[in-house]
This record gives sequence, structure tokens and C-alpha cells, in this order.
Amino acid sequence: MKIKGHFDETAYIPQKRNIMGAKLIFMFSVLFSGLDLGKANAYTTGHTYPHLKKLYEKMLGNYDKRILPKCTNEPVNVTIQLAPREIVDITEPLEVAKFQLWVRLSWFDCNLVWNKSSYGNISTFTVPNKDIWIPDLTLLEDIDYTANMPNMKLFRAMVSSDGIVHFNFLTVVNTVCQMNLQYYPYDVQKCGFTFMSWVYTSSNLHIQPLSDFGDLTNFSPNQEFIAAEVTAQSIRKDFPCCGGNFSQVIYTLKLKRRPAFFMATIVVPFFIITMISFAGFALPSISGEKITFHTTILLATVVFLLLVQDQFPSTSETFPKIAIYFSFSMILSCMSCVMSSIVMYIYYNDLSGKKMNKWIRKILIEWMGKIMLVNERNLPYSAKNTPAEIIQTKPNVTQEELRKSRKSRKSLKILEEASHRITQSMNDVQFINGLYREKNRAEHEENLPKLRMQQSQSYDQCEGNSIIEQDLDPSTRRMNDWELLAYTLDRFFTVFYVSMTVLNSLVFLIIMKSHEAAQ
Repeated sequence: MKIKGHFDETAYIPQKRNIMGAKLIFMFSVLFSGLDLGKANAYTTGHTYPHLKKLYEKMLGNYDKRILPKCTNEPVNVTIQLAPREIVDITEPLEVAKFQLWVRLSWFDCNLVWNKSSYGNISTFTVPNKDIWIPDLTLLEDIDYTANMPNMKLFRAMVSSDGIVHFNFLTVVNTVCQMNLQYYPYDVQKCGFTFMSWVYTSSNLHIQPLSDFGDLTNFSPNQEFIAAEVTAQSIRKDFPCCGGNFSQVIYTLKLKRRPAFFMATIVVPFFIITMISFAGFALPSISGEKITFHTTILLATVVFLLLVQDQFPSTSETFPKIAIYFSFSMILSCMSCVMSSIVMYIYYNDLSGKKMNKWIRKILIEWMGKIMLVNERNLPYSAKNTPAEIIQTKPNVTQEELRKSRKSRKSLKILEEASHRITQSMNDVQFINGLYREKNRAEHEENLPKLRMQQSQSYDQCEGNSIIEQDLDPSTRRMNDWELLAYTLDRFFTVFYVSMTVLNSLVFLIIMKSHEAAQ
């Protein structure tokens, strides 16, 4: 029985339990619903394909790549940076060079701007260059007739949410590179790369470099050249034929040649060959090989000149210093042949029987002989202070008798052969200070009749011969005036040739080194 106004606590307990159960159920349902919502949001945020597809359709759905993206009166600014990657080939005679280049472009496209928050915080996306506007960039020095900067269309562009488009591509170009080989092999070559728009004038499209220098951080080293620097310059050039000024960016690649290989394989061997000509002057005139030796050296210098000529372009604007060096050396080689011919002519001029003019003797023999340190003491064939019991004094022989005894080179050769046999047979004689001294007198007297018989047989082969034994023995006669003059001139020509060769080489090296230091 319930009393009115009395609170029945036992009746309230089931109701309280029901309320608490409902609260728990509600709390669990809210918790699980929140977890499911978090999974959905995380899935939507991580998976960007729907947003990219939506962004791509939004940006490019009504986009016309044929129209210049110019939304104001200001021209579209295209920034360019050149990064040479490698020197593929340089053909110097044709003045053509092949390079691998990275070209980096960036510009603002007002039609490609979006709000990142509306597209899942997407800030950038890539797009094929065929779907957006790309500057009609042209390399003026390119001589590739198939395509200007080939492979350009194979690369994609990256678009940012602020409308900045970055387009980087790798290309291999064949360019005209004017060669200046004036200081070869210490030369420095400069190859230019001029970029400009083929259609748009500077009022619609302005091209500017990213900085005053290009990027050489990824340049591959070359065995022949060193990439010193890449400089950039922005200019405007007027083309009256095409409707106004056009913006241009000129990159200049500075290449410095490595000279060690060319000095070791061309210059040093050539210098050695020219110095070998000194041996030709040291040959005695009687050998008859002086002219042949100098002619061989001349042919070697001509071959070296032809080898170097094949590496130079056919131009007269800049003549290589090394070609001047080789040409002057070749002239010296020609002069050595002429000088040897003069010496040989004078040496055998006594066969004509002409007497030497006293002024020629005084100037060329006495005065020049003193300068060239030529005197009677160091001349060969001197018979001073010879013991009388060994060598008799040479009788006087007139020029007429000498001319008759040497009517031909054949008779002269026979006399020389006889003298050589006598000298070889007298193995008991020792040469001391240009003189022959008796070593064993008994053996000499025993062999002397046999030697005279050989000499007499040799005389019979020469018609009109009137020279006795002492004329055949080189130790029994002095040089005549013509032979002395030939000996003096030969020494003068030797000093002249060696001095001019060394001077020519020193001047060449000084010019090359000074140019290298200036670079």
C-alpha cells in the first residue's frame, strides 16, 4: 500500500537502470560513429586521385594552349637557365660543336591558378607539355635540320598553385662555334647559345636569365677541354623584317684547352727534329751527306706542318702562332740546305783552279775566322812539328798541277781510296795532337815498299797525275784557301742556325705562356 506523499525508492531503481543503459548506448554509438568518420576523412585526404582528376578537369577543361597566357598589359616573363652537361664532340676544322644541355624554363600562367584547400591541399601537379602553352623557344646557333632542340617535347611540365610553370628538359644540340686558334694549344674557345622567341616580340614575351651565370655543377669532365664558366646576357634586337624588337638571352660557354698532350706529341718532337739539323753541320764536307741530311729534316718539318694544318679551320681572320713557328722553322730548314750547298761548292772550288780574292780572304777567313774561333792550330790536316824522319815536308804543288790531277770526281775518289788504304795499313802509327808518330820503325821500314807499290798502282789509274806520296797522306798538307773558307762558313752557318732555332722556340713559348697567364 502506497502512502500518499511517500517516495517509493524500490520503484525508481529499474527506471534509473534503464536511463543509464540508454546513456551508455548513446556514448558508444557516438564513439564508433566518430571513429568511422575519422577513417573516412583520413581516406579522403590520403587518396588524391579524385582531387587531381577534379583539378585537371577544372584547369584544363577550357584551357586553350594556342593562346598566349597574357592577362595584363605586361609581357609574359620567361626565365631561363642553361646548365651544360657534356661536350659530345668538337670539330675544329668545320667549327661545329655538339653539346648535351639542360634547359630550365619558368613563367607565370594566369590561367593555371587554384586554391589548394579546395583540392585536397594539392600544391603542384605535372602535365604533358602538349596540354599547356609552352614558349616557342629557339636556339639560333642550332644547325640540326631535323628539329630545333630535339627531345624537348618528351618532357613534362610542373605547375604550381600560384600559376608558376616549371619546364626542364634535356637536349643534345649541334651548334656553330667559331674557333679562335691563334694561341693553339693554349687557346680558349667561346661557344654561344642564343635563345629567343620565334614569333612573339618583346612587348608580348620577355626572356630573361635566372642569373648572370649558368650552372656547371653537373658538368661532366672532358679530356681535351676544361669548362671555365658560363655567362649570361639579356639583350633586345630589332628585326625590321619581323615586326619589332625581340628579346634574346645569350649564354657564352668558355672552354679552355688542356695543352699538355699537344705539347708532348707535336711541339716537343718538332723542336727535337729541328735541333737534329745541328748534326748536319757537324758532318765533314768530304762525306757528301750534308745536303741529303738537311733535306730529310726539311721533309720532316713539312710533314709536321701538314699534321697541324688539318686541325685548323680554313680562315684567315686569326692565324695560329704555332703555324708561324712551324713555318719559320721550315724556312730555317730550307736555309740549312742552301747553306750546306754553299759550303760544298766552296769546298770543291779548288778544282777550278781559281785563286781567291785577297779581300775575300781577309774578310771571310781572317776576320770572320777570328770571330768563329777558327785558326790554324785547330784545323785538321796540319803537319806542324812533325818529325822529319817520319814525314817529309810537302813539296810545292801549283794550282795547275792540282787541277790536272783532279780532272774528275772519279780520279779524286781513287786518290782518296788510295790514301785510305795507306792509312789503314799503317797500324803501327799513333795519332797524337793531329800528328802521326812512329811506333815501331823496323816494321814500318819493312812495309813501306809494299805501300809505295800500292800507291803507284793507284797513280796509274789517274791520267796526268803528278802528286807524290806526301799529297795523299792527310797529315802532310795544310788546307788550301777554299777549304779553309768552307770550314769557316760552315761554323758560321752552324751558329746562325742554332741561334735562330732556339730564339724561335723561346719566342713561341713566351707568347704562349703569357697568353695562358692572362686567361
